[in-house]
Amino acid sequence: MSSRTLERLKMDRLHVAPRAVELSSAAAQRCYPQLWAPLQDLASRLRALPDGLIRFWLKQPGGHVVVTHLASYYEPGEGQLKNTSIRNVAYVSASDLTENPIEGLAPVGCLLDHLLGNAGEEEGAWLSEGGGVRQALRELGLQVVDLFPLGYGFDEAACADTRSYFARSFALYLQDRRRLNVADPLIERLFRTLLAEAFWRSKDMKPLVDGGQSAGPAT
Repeated sequence: MSSRTLERLKMDRLHVAPRAVELSSAAAQRCYPQLWAPLQDLASRLRALPDGLIRFWLKQPGGHVVVTHLASYYEPGEGQLKNTSIRNVAYVSASDLTENPIEGLAPVGCLLDHLLGNAGEEEGAWLSEGGGVRQALRELGLQVVDLFPLGYGFDEAACADTRSYFARSFALYLQDRRRLNVADPLIERLFRTLLAEAFWRSKDMKPLVDGGQSAGPAT
C-alpha cells in the first residue's frame, strides 16, 4: 500500500478509543507509550494490503476499525464512537495487538469479509459464504466455501465456520504468512491472490450487473 493511501485509511477509517491504552494490559501500556501508538502499529500491519482493496474499502459508507481496551470482535450494523454513529465496526483490543495479534487482526478480516461479500449490507452472503460484489470476488468466495470443509483451519476457532475460517486465516496471513502456508497452503494461495494489486486491476473486478450483491456503494 502506498504511503498516501495508508494516510487516507488512517484518517478516515482507523480510530483509537479515548482510554484504549490506559485501560489495557500492562504489556500494552509498555508497548504503546502514547494514545496514538496502537493506531500506528495497526496501520503498519495493514500496510501489506493493496491500494485497490483500500480504495474499495474507502468507498463504502461503513467499515471502521477502533482500537479499544475491550475484547477484539466485529460488530455489523450501527456503532458509536465519541457520540458519532459509525457502521460495521471492527474493535481491536490494544492488548491483543501486542500479545496475540491473530485475535486482534481477525475482526479486520471479518470486516473485509462483510464488505467484499455484500458491501456491508445486512442482507446477503459475505465473501466467505460465497458472496462477492465483483465477479472475481464471488469466485474467490466460492473457493472459500469449498476449502472450509477440508478441515485445514490452522486452529480450532478457524474450523468453527466459514466466517471464522476466512477472518483468522487473513489475520495469520498478515502475521505469519509462512505458518499459514504450512498449515493451509490453499487458503494462503487464495489470500496471495486477493491481496495482490494485480487482482484489483482485473477486468473481472468490474461491478456485477445481475442484480446480485453489487448494488450501491460497492462501485
